[in-house]
Amino acid sequence: MIGRGRRSRFLVSVCGLQAGSALVYLLATDAGLAAPTTLAVPFVWLTAAATAVRVVDTPSVSRRVGVVAAVVGAGYTLGLAWLTGLVSVSTGDAAELHLFTLPPGWGPAVGWDGPFVAARLLPYRVAGYLAVGYLVAVAAAETLAGHESNGTGVCSAAGGAVAVASCAGCSLPVVASLGAGLGSAGLAVGGLGLSTYLLATASYLLAVAALVWRRRLARWLDGLLARTSPS
Repeated sequence: MIGRGRRSRFLVSVCGLQAGSALVYLLATDAGLAAPTTLAVPFVWLTAAATAVRVVDTPSVSRRVGVVAAVVGAGYTLGLAWLTGLVSVSTGDAAELHLFTLPPGWGPAVGWDGPFVAARLLPYRVAGYLAVGYLVAVAAAETLAGHESNGTGVCSAAGGAVAVASCAGCSLPVVASLGAGLGSAGLAVGGLGLSTYLLATASYLLAVAALVWRRRLARWLDGLLARTSPS
């Protein structure tokens, strides 16, 4: 785990990189801005994703365990993308690529329709899913190497489950909008209500925290179970 000072500098760097990227994106495209709360959703996801990958403790494991854990993380990420509709089976024959200039973080969104696979990729969702997949891979490596206690396993499983719930609920309306070919004016947040996206963002933060600090949560859980169990 990195020190508090380095963590603060990293957070400042991540925020500055997002601000600079958003400015360049707005100047280079016809994308517009949105309400501050709408813009905050991808900002929080991207910041949490980058910070989690930076600060999580990675165990020292054999190459075989590392490969298996990587497969588990990749499978989880692909499953998450499938459940939320970012990746699906294509119904067309021709290959088409579309670019949607949504507000920063939501865009630039990419739509791909191929002979076999279709994809609707939102930048903050892609980064968020990849980060959670990496955290799941780290947890899987600990489990396979025998470094994980029962409590840690419970926290890891809970974090993965909460991540699925947080991602599934609020991707579908935006994915559907992209599927309908909407441009920068088609950010359909109002259909479900912004509160749905904010709730999903809170759930995502909870999932990331459970996966990053699973050892601390496990020690707390083990102590709680020890105090409440009959002697």
